[in-house]
Amino acid sequence: MKLLAIDTAMAACSVAVLEEGHELPLAHAFREMERGHAEALAPMVQAVMDEADAYFHSLSRILVTRGPGTFTGVRIGLAMARGLGLSLNLPVIGLDTLSAIAANRHGSDGPLLVAAEARRDEVYAALFDGDGQLLAGPALLSSAACLKQLPQGPASLLGTAAQRLIADSGRSDLVHDRAGDLPDAAAFGILGFIGPDPRVMPEPLYLRTPDARPQPGAMGAINLQSVGPAEAPLLAALHGECFDLPWSAADFASLLAAPGAAAHLASNGTEPLGFLLTRRAADEAEIITTATRPFARRRGVAAALLAVAMRELAGAGITRLFLEVAAGNDGARAFYRAQGFTEVGQRRGYYERDAGAREDAIVMVRKIKP
Repeated sequence: MKLLAIDTAMAACSVAVLEEGHELPLAHAFREMERGHAEALAPMVQAVMDEADAYFHSLSRILVTRGPGTFTGVRIGLAMARGLGLSLNLPVIGLDTLSAIAANRHGSDGPLLVAAEARRDEVYAALFDGDGQLLAGPALLSSAACLKQLPQGPASLLGTAAQRLIADSGRSDLVHDRAGDLPDAAAFGILGFIGPDPRVMPEPLYLRTPDARPQPGAMGAINLQSVGPAEAPLLAALHGECFDLPWSAADFASLLAAPGAAAHLASNGTEPLGFLLTRRAADEAEIITTATRPFARRRGVAAALLAVAMRELAGAGITRLFLEVAAGNDGARAFYRAQGFTEVGQRRGYYERDAGAREDAIVMVRKIKP
């Protein structure tokens, strides 16, 4: 049995191919990074598969960290794992990042507290026994509360908050284990061989709200850029935050590789805010999908994305832009009317909803001046 393990949840990106019964991975890549996971992940996966001389169809499982961690990082890894799982019909196993970090330590050496920085004087924490069995957590705790959770007597700590907590504790019987403070697919990948195949795809484990949540009026500049298939995991992550039935990274990669497709990403600094995907044919184009993260709505993100897309479409000779919007989405319909779109038709049962329900779509169009 071969397994592909993936992590993008914290300040590193790691991938490994492992084979059951082998102590060492067949191939492994680990790179520390604060950002850029979306660009790095797909090439790393392909490189590791090539190094292992493995084919995707030879895999039996996929293991991915599901959080806690950075909001976007968690979604990038999950989107890639889900996309591969769906396209290859493979089970996808989710592992919390603190258990992944605990796997860095080999052998039994007393209690282990894994604590990762979560900002705002908080940490993600989990307590393990000497055999690596989870005793408590994962949980989001204040630093003070985490110190109270430390076991009595000698113990080891791992994670990006380990050294700080040891210093704050004033104790001499705590040791910062040097096994590694970030998840590493080469170490935690072996856990993917344990247990039965899951019946459902893993869900993200956030423990806190997304990375950036600007206060009203403090959004700052909206940066816009064109993106391609390499950004498919990130677009899938954003889509998953905004829709009940999200598209996979494989879906976006396929759409973005099609002739006439174009996508634009909006961001504030390093924090992605939303995107818009269009496809053109002859002198007409359509909006395939668009998403703005909930905290960034009503701040001009959608309007900015639409404006840059229409400028590029006009330059390409497009004269009309179409879209579909759910009949019950009054806010979106009002927004598009304000942007110059008119309603020209209706598609019955166009959208799939939960429990097999269907919802009509309203077709809208706007003329574009070349």
